[in-house]
Amino acid sequence: MSGHNRRRRATEAGSAAVEAALITSALLFAVVGGVEFARALWVYNTMLISVEQAGRFAMVYNHRPAAACMAQIQASQCPPLSDTPLANCSAGYARQVLSAYQAPPIEVSVSVNVAASPPTITICASRSFDFIAPQLLRYGPFELTSSVTVPMI
Repeated sequence: MSGHNRRRRATEAGSAAVEAALITSALLFAVVGGVEFARALWVYNTMLISVEQAGRFAMVYNHRPAAACMAQIQASQCPPLSDTPLANCSAGYARQVLSAYQAPPIEVSVSVNVAASPPTITICASRSFDFIAPQLLRYGPFELTSSVTVPMI
């Protein structure tokens, strides 16, 4: 009887290690994936907040004399920018909001459409997002884009 039990235990000797390895790898993938998804969501939400605040800035300061603001840079995945004082100041305000949130480098560009009725201003933010551990999650990099269009009334 004891020989039968020894043979049975010998066939199951490594099964706990194999099960632990499978569960640990699945758990690690789930944790890293959750953290990376949370980072991407945080960056997108920060971009959304900055373009909404810049849109409010553009609506409020539309009819006031423009201050001297530095020129903006064309953001990828965004419409062509306008080189007007209001557009440059709105882009500067969006960058200021992003720096307050200590966000990673995010491109912001602003375009003005005076042909529309009423004229509109579009603030767009864009960032190429890549995972911290690209060897574990091979889905990146991908482009995060957030934009808002507000009337200039």
